[in-house]
Amino acid sequence: MIASRRVLLAVLVSSSLAFTAACSDDKADSSDKGGTPAASANAAAENAKDPRTALTDAFNRLAGGPASYTTSIQTPGNAGSKLTGSTDPSKKSHTAKMTVTSAELQTNAEVIIVGTDVYVKIGRQVPNVDPKKWMHVDGAKTSLAKIGLGNPEDPAGVKGFADAIVSAERTGQDAYKGTFDLTKRPLPTLTPEMVKQMGDAAKSVPFEATVKDGYLATLSFKTAAVGRQVPPVTSSTTFSDFGKAVKIAKPAANETQAAPASFLSQFAG
Repeated sequence: MIASRRVLLAVLVSSSLAFTAACSDDKADSSDKGGTPAASANAAAENAKDPRTALTDAFNRLAGGPASYTTSIQTPGNAGSKLTGSTDPSKKSHTAKMTVTSAELQTNAEVIIVGTDVYVKIGRQVPNVDPKKWMHVDGAKTSLAKIGLGNPEDPAGVKGFADAIVSAERTGQDAYKGTFDLTKRPLPTLTPEMVKQMGDAAKSVPFEATVKDGYLATLSFKTAAVGRQVPPVTSSTTFSDFGKAVKIAKPAANETQAAPASFLSQFAG
């Protein structure tokens, strides 16, 4: 069950990381393409701002609308994961496919989130689960925070993130680097205890980002190792299709089964 727990956590945690920025303003004008006068004016306006303001505005603009994304997470020893998906935070819905790789094996997984309902399918045997069906986790009965989804009232994970920017500088047109303070806005991957173990390193996590037409286009960062349990992690995410409609539906009832108690018990406490 340890392996299946790690896969589920990886899927949900990576989903949360992607949620952190993979959302956009559904009132955005999609006619502003690169090379048009409007886009040029927007670019000029963005670069006229101080770096921290530009990044804060880019994070805040990504609030409420659908988007697609790809997130790659790498840890030492060629272990890591790749997640591709779509999200619509305004409807609290999200779907993604993921490949988790370690030195011993490779596992594929899928997740669908609609409101407080979470559906997970793992490409390996889980005791008492039909591998052809989706495992259903009822978030109304099981705290979503315990399974890596954070605050269900903030599925996009945007609140407070811009406030965690400690420093920011422009490295090129629409390109930035700086540091985050995880004591102000912890990442979904880290518990408060883990952040505490990081010490001063938690207050200066380096990141790089790019902005396109006022939206966050890419985000990458590195976290330090936390004791023996959590290795250093490098995460890189790209975002696209801002504002494009995303249709995310729950699996049919005959395609699901309740996640077994033995599985859910791993997230208790």
